[in-house]
Amino acid sequence: MSTNVYQQPFYVPPRTSQPYPRECPSGQIILFRDNNWGSNSLTIDTNSPQYPSERFFSFSGTSMQDQATWLVFNLPENVVCTLCNNVVQNANPADFSNAGVCVDLIGNGQTQTIDLKAYGANDCLSGGIWREVDSDQGWFQLFYDINESGTFATIFLSEWSTAKPISIAKWWLQDQASSLNFPCLTPPQQLTLSDNADGSGQSMTVGASNPFGSWNTQAAVNLTDSGMNDKVSSFTYSLVSPVKTVISSVSVNVAAQIVSGQTFTETISGTNASSEVLTLTDTVAVGKSVQISNTTTQQYETTASISATVTATEGVPDVDSIQTSLTASFSVTQTTSSSQTTSTTNSVDLQQQITFNVPPHSSYSGIATIAIGQVPPTTVTQTGSFYYKQNLPGSIKQSDGTYLLTMPITVTINGEVGSSVQFNITSTPLNLA
Repeated sequence: MSTNVYQQPFYVPPRTSQPYPRECPSGQIILFRDNNWGSNSLTIDTNSPQYPSERFFSFSGTSMQDQATWLVFNLPENVVCTLCNNVVQNANPADFSNAGVCVDLIGNGQTQTIDLKAYGANDCLSGGIWREVDSDQGWFQLFYDINESGTFATIFLSEWSTAKPISIAKWWLQDQASSLNFPCLTPPQQLTLSDNADGSGQSMTVGASNPFGSWNTQAAVNLTDSGMNDKVSSFTYSLVSPVKTVISSVSVNVAAQIVSGQTFTETISGTNASSEVLTLTDTVAVGKSVQISNTTTQQYETTASISATVTATEGVPDVDSIQTSLTASFSVTQTTSSSQTTSTTNSVDLQQQITFNVPPHSSYSGIATIAIGQVPPTTVTQTGSFYYKQNLPGSIKQSDGTYLLTMPITVTINGEVGSSVQFNITSTPLNLA
């Protein structure tokens, strides 16, 4: 079996002996029956609705079932397609239990080729699945042979839960892995490979070798050096806990356009029997609220809060063109557990006060209309400061002996907000006769 190609920072399967002579359009995978570009072929187009993302597809029953020898593909960065021996329908698109031999096609926006015979996957593929991945949240590769060679699996940590053993007992690579590639573990991630499917038994742990967002330093080990050769049945990734976390709140203004029909009204009426102009303040939308949600992507589970201010406008606004200022803020505090993403939903109180004048000796009646605006998904990025006892890659030693690691934290905000109030009032003189 040929050695895999190191295409920094990933290893990829062996290339074909001849470059692909034509253009492979972005999003396409073309399988060829024989070891030449003129043989029968089958095209899988990930741009087509025939192949939706995160859904296993099959080419069983076609002339290419268990017949592919060469293939060419061109996938965008952060798009991965895994072709497999058996067609499965696992709930998690990254779970390859019972899928048999697998081949990872890791997109880089360029045309790539694979010689399936040299890779040990000749005449055995019958389906697959493609999906978008978040490589910035860390990944690793397990290989069948030592020195990062042979068949392998690329596992992206964003697709799995933290601090929980993930079983690969039904994967083709269970108790078969002999080497590991891990240059893109993200500080402060730690990866543990275990002998048993539940995370128990003999194990080995590795940590990040490069600062966040980089992979200049290669990180690869042979499992024969740690007594874990042909023993890996599960993996667990966890996060080193900081001794202190400092993350500032951040605010962003969002234009929330009114959606037609998303309004509710209240009627305000009464009488001014005095001989003076009466200035009244009334409260509308008591007990009314809408939802603002946010998803925080970072290394630690957070508690995040959203606050919003509602701008009142006078007169009769043009509903289709109203824009208002939504002030959304979030704060982050460390908890004892860890997560890649945290989602929260907060209620925004729409209660508002309206002040108006009523002429003397008159009755009044008015209708207050509150319009609801839809906040589009809005991304805010803030820097988090994490202090550790350990000297993690990219960290800076502080005077108190801790190590400071700064990392970006991304928050996506969306939902609804009450964005305007219009109040039309009419007064009628009282009949004092």
